[in-house]
Amino acid sequence: MNMKRSSSALVLILLAGTLGTPAFAQDGTAALGTAGEVYLAKVGAYKDLFPKGHDTTPGNTVLAIDLIQPSAAPQRLVVPYTTGADVESSAAVLFEDDSDTLFVVWASQTNALSSVLMLASFDGTSWGPPIQITSNPFSSKTSPQLAITRDSFSTTDSDENTATRHRTIIHVVWEEQTASGNADVLYTPVILEEGTYLGWAPVYNLNDMVGRTPSTSKFAPPDTLVQSPVLQPGRDARTLVVGFASAETRTLSAVEIDVLPEELSLLAADARAHIIDVGRSLYPNYLQVLADKTMADIISRGTAFHDDVIHYIAGQIHDLVLASRGTDPADLTALSEDARAHIIDVGVRLSGRGLRDKNDTATKAMIESTVSVNPATDPTAPSHLIHFRIASNRPAPQMGSTGTQLFLSETGDDALVAWTDTGKILYRLSQDAGWSDQRQIKLSDSLDAAHAYSVLKQKVRNR
Repeated sequence: MNMKRSSSALVLILLAGTLGTPAFAQDGTAALGTAGEVYLAKVGAYKDLFPKGHDTTPGNTVLAIDLIQPSAAPQRLVVPYTTGADVESSAAVLFEDDSDTLFVVWASQTNALSSVLMLASFDGTSWGPPIQITSNPFSSKTSPQLAITRDSFSTTDSDENTATRHRTIIHVVWEEQTASGNADVLYTPVILEEGTYLGWAPVYNLNDMVGRTPSTSKFAPPDTLVQSPVLQPGRDARTLVVGFASAETRTLSAVEIDVLPEELSLLAADARAHIIDVGRSLYPNYLQVLADKTMADIISRGTAFHDDVIHYIAGQIHDLVLASRGTDPADLTALSEDARAHIIDVGVRLSGRGLRDKNDTATKAMIESTVSVNPATDPTAPSHLIHFRIASNRPAPQMGSTGTQLFLSETGDDALVAWTDTGKILYRLSQDAGWSDQRQIKLSDSLDAAHAYSVLKQKVRNR
């Protein structure tokens, strides 16, 4: 077996608990561990990184991790899946405190035409088997970034025994070159239950989500911005925001990614099954009794939700069943799917604290979608639900090309673009669908560029 392209389960240490703060890669090539140790990713020829090594051919390109500990001599570890003839590049690392695990993602050029992303973990002693992330194998892959969210949920088996299960989602964002020479930003959620990889990682093109229509802007974002997508924490421990620039459409965009609670998926799947099973037993005069029984079943199963929330959801489905005009048992399947979709839709709206999107329009409502990440071939199985929201999509403003950075609010609705000039930082802040006039921060001995960028990042983050 070629271990470089193996897609076995990642070995993780999973701890019991509820939602925590997401872990994010801050500097793609460096990560800080819980004991103050620093992990540095390095790519190079084996003979240069390991002059005395004998694990592979000296000229092979490998990925290494430098481990720098507070009270020990530095170590250099070779990532074992990179010692073959494939060419490694674009490495990023992330240390996740809850599991005390280092995650590494990198691009692997398998031949002159084919490229994949690889993801592996290191628990301080051994490497877990790698996961291969495949999108377009003929496109180069750059700028990978990592984030991790975790949650737990309760399940009940046929004997009414309740168990708590733990879920880890490794979020990977990267950039790929298109056939036209432009750059697209891609995203995949790598989902593990109780440390076991579900076996596939669907890939979503964020540029496709925001659309390909050119904006009214006459200014294409600089390459430095196009090549640097932003992955940051969202409004809570479950949400992430990805910001990116497109030279193709001359826009700056942000997509909010929300990992919906697994209890919502389970509730929706149970309601679907209940409507079909009970409806068939009650046919032909079934609607009123079915509505009442479905409402009661949703309330009894929805113990993970607040009482007023689950009663609201149950009431919505009760009314949906009564409004059905089905006269044939076959209509129950369509009704059950409508009920499942409605429960998920309510959950999505409640996940935003029940508030309307301030940028909400009919067009945006059509763009927003909930995607089922279903690891099973059985379409009736509960899904892992990922919701994508187009938070913003603005024409690119005129800007400089030196040190250009994009900063986002916690929801992605607002943005700030900044760049350097002689003795100052220039920036524009989003205003509705456009941008403010150019503003500046004067640099001095007491205020350098790094501090100015930090101030600007916090300014838009707080909006």
